[in-house]
Amino acid sequence: MPAPLEKRTRTNMTSKGQVLIPKDVRDLIGLKPGAPVDVGVNDRGEAVVVPSGAAFAETAEERAQRLDRLFAGVAADPLFDRSSDEIMRALRGDERLP
Repeated sequence: MPAPLEKRTRTNMTSKGQVLIPKDVRDLIGLKPGAPVDVGVNDRGEAVVVPSGAAFAETAEERAQRLDRLFAGVAADPLFDRSSDEIMRALRGDERLP
């Protein structure tokens, strides 16, 4: 089962296998125009695109800024305005498990 997406945008693949990565997503994960990217498949069978040498490509300040943007986006998402107890009750339904 794929991991939930923090940011979702629908796009199409061309006949050559090219996929447009929207600017807001590129910015969120730190992709820069003209810079190389690594493309692969993770242990869940999901396609992954990351800046090549991602661990070395950004400074600690750039990484902190990118993570701040990511967390701000998650905090602004209305799916995250409920407590974990409320979410679990919604998933379980009204019936309590024995």
